[in-house]
Amino acid sequence: MDHKPACRGFLLRAVCFLLGACLLFTGLSALLNDKMSRKYAGDFYESGDPYEVLFFGSSHMFNGVLPLQLYRDTGVLSYNLGMTNEYPAVTYWRMVDALQRCRPKVVVVDVYRALSGEKMPHTESDLGLLHNSLDSMPLSLTKVRALADILDAGPGDFDGVFNYLFPLAQFHSRYRSLTEDDYHPYLMETRGAMPLRVWQPGTPLPLDRVPAADTAPLDSAPGETYLRRMMELCEAQGVPIVLVALPFQAPEDQLARLNGIAALAAEYPDAVYLNLLYEDVVDPLIDFSDPDGHLNTAGAARVTAWLGDWLTDRYPLTDRRGSAGSWDRSLDNVRRQHCATLAGAGDLTTALMLLAGQDLSFTLCAGPEAAAEPANAALLARLGVPVTDGGVHWRSPGAPDIWPQSGAGLVAFDPDTGEELARVELG
Repeated sequence: MDHKPACRGFLLRAVCFLLGACLLFTGLSALLNDKMSRKYAGDFYESGDPYEVLFFGSSHMFNGVLPLQLYRDTGVLSYNLGMTNEYPAVTYWRMVDALQRCRPKVVVVDVYRALSGEKMPHTESDLGLLHNSLDSMPLSLTKVRALADILDAGPGDFDGVFNYLFPLAQFHSRYRSLTEDDYHPYLMETRGAMPLRVWQPGTPLPLDRVPAADTAPLDSAPGETYLRRMMELCEAQGVPIVLVALPFQAPEDQLARLNGIAALAAEYPDAVYLNLLYEDVVDPLIDFSDPDGHLNTAGAARVTAWLGDWLTDRYPLTDRRGSAGSWDRSLDNVRRQHCATLAGAGDLTTALMLLAGQDLSFTLCAGPEAAAEPANAALLARLGVPVTDGGVHWRSPGAPDIWPQSGAGLVAFDPDTGEELARVELG
């Protein structure tokens, strides 16, 4: 009896079953997996753009550096691979993966989480946020190695690693909380950044009590270990690395520890340390979004402009303005999203904060009392708006002769076409 036809039929059915199972798994993963990681980092893996600067770190970087503004101001293509609550061990492995996919001319790393004494806390919250950092990273041997190291996973810890290699294992029951974004997923156009369009006043740092020359040990074994591994990785690949302390509401006992990172960076010939806490880049009265000192869009614009000048002065970065059409489209789209938030501003301070650092022309009216409020006065000075005894009645260069109808507020326009993009009536 010839068994070959039966064997061929069995193999064909097995192949069809496996193919169907793979298609089902892929479809369910696309629907049920959390979309946060892919929204922000997906474009890095899918666009193929020649990124010359890569930014890494925690939420200070995620919220504080804007690649689209860097492109607008300098023409440099960059990507922000920072993420909320990301520890240096996670950053190191994301850097390993990123440098396997592109060759930047410089890497910039936020050092805030290097102050932590823990490598990776295993709380429910921290492990949940780890998905935001790692889910977009394609499946690879590097990802397996990363998870084994980050989670300190041994041979018996396969379940924990499996949840990150195949996130559907974690999110398979999420069908009850699906939203429109799950059915129609999209990639954010901010090139990895998460601008915060909220204002909250902060306080000046005690820099007079802890000057930049005062240093202390980092006092974090995992922080130092992974900062060194990042610098050694970049040195081995011939990529300069910049460690940076971005502005935040640093407690006094952290300032000397942050100052001490300069000595660590000095041990590596292609590493530089920038401590922006001492550079007078931002004004805590107007540039923060919360009590911890995450930068709002006004503060992020200041930091991005400062870093853009510093980076382009020191590294051979390419100005691609005029030849990167998708970036120009993203600039326009993100500006319109920003203006939609501006149009909903309920007070003058928030409206001025949302106007600061943006590529917009505008008309503005405000009474003397509102203009004299300390935060408003600081924002008006940054915007270059003169204040008189009667308050503010100002039209920026290139703005149409169109004004708020209520007597107080602002109207924002596209600086090239004059199209009205946002109107805030506060009268």
